[in-house]
This record gives sequence, structure tokens and C-alpha cells, in this order.
Amino acid sequence: MADKRTDDYDKAYGDNTYYFGSEPAPLLTRFAGDLEPGGRVLDLGVGQGRNALPLAAAGMRVTGIDPSAASIAQAERRAREAGLDLELWRGGVLAYEPSAPFDTVLCFGLLQILSRAEIAGLLYRFQRWTAPGAILLLVAWHVDDPSYETYRDTWTPAGRHSFRSPDGDYRTYLARREIRDLLRGWEILSHDETLGPVHRHGDGPEHRHGDVELAARRR
Repeated sequence: MADKRTDDYDKAYGDNTYYFGSEPAPLLTRFAGDLEPGGRVLDLGVGQGRNALPLAAAGMRVTGIDPSAASIAQAERRAREAGLDLELWRGGVLAYEPSAPFDTVLCFGLLQILSRAEIAGLLYRFQRWTAPGAILLLVAWHVDDPSYETYRDTWTPAGRHSFRSPDGDYRTYLARREIRDLLRGWEILSHDETLGPVHRHGDGPEHRHGDVELAARRR
């Protein structure tokens, strides 16, 4: 991501106001038993470590990426207090280059803030960043998300189901079942498209999202 978008993300999400959840993502909980024991895990958008910390406690070697300096600092502090090792990297995911392939990639809530070109670049990197047999766990938004019409009507169209704000932010939604086409070459282990649970970020209003949840294995 561009530096400006990284700074904007840091202002918006870099404190507990928007912190969502202290428990691991349900999709991760469902597939924890399928992950390579002691394997290398890449957590894209590590946040305060709600997924990374339990995996590290289970013996995984976890690398977490996040554009928010505040989130990285909180994840680092929580890991230190728990006596766990996390490798943390601040920056946009498209600027990252791993030193070795990963056995698991977590991509929760990231695609919707990327442009179509950035999504294509990220999915290409999933192939380069992983070893055969690696597991991908992904959550994105689909076109029946309640926020879709708001962004469609107020932001500038920027590709298929993608909209851009005057400041350069994106909201991108996947068509129904589109994720299967985007991940051709991966073995789909589980794929659900639902309306997610009602929740809130900090003291914000209650809302819910149209969730695409997918688990896949690299062939």
C-alpha cells in the first residue's frame, strides 16, 4: 500500500477503538488441527495478535504483518508478556518478501481494503510465499454485504464491485463464488458465504458483514 494509505490506516485502527475480538477467528479454530505442527505461519493484518498469539503458544513459528505501528507495538507487548516469540513486520503486505516459504497463510479482513490490482498481486504472492500443501485461510466481503450500496453510491467505481474514496481508500467486494475462480489451482477445503454475526468495534454501532470464508490447500 502507498505510504498515505498506511498512515490513514494507522490513524483509524491504531488503538483499541476499533479492536474487534480477543478470541481467534472461528475459521482458524475450525482448521487448527489441519495446520502443520510447528510450521511457519504468515498472519496478514496481525492486529493485536488475536490469531498469532494462540498459534505461537501452540508451537507455530508466526510472522505477523500490519501497517499500524500501534497494532504492532501491542502485539509485541502481548507476546513479550506471554513469553512468546513473534516475528513482526510493519508495512503493506505487497511490500513484504519472506525469507522462506510458509506452511499456513491467514488473510482475514484484508481483501476488502485493497484495489482489484492489489488483490491480484496478493493472490499471486500466495503462490510464491507458500510450499505445496500449504493451507490458506481467508475471510473477505461479498456483494450482499450491507455496506455495499453505501460505498457504491458515495465512492468512485474502481473496477468490478470496487470503489475508491477521494483519499485513495478502497472497498472491494467479491461476487458470489468468485473466490473459487480467483484461487484456481488451490484445493478448496471449505467455502461458505453468509451474513456474519452482529458485532461492534469499540463503542461504535452494531453491524454485520457479508462474509466469504474459505479454507484451501495449495496443490
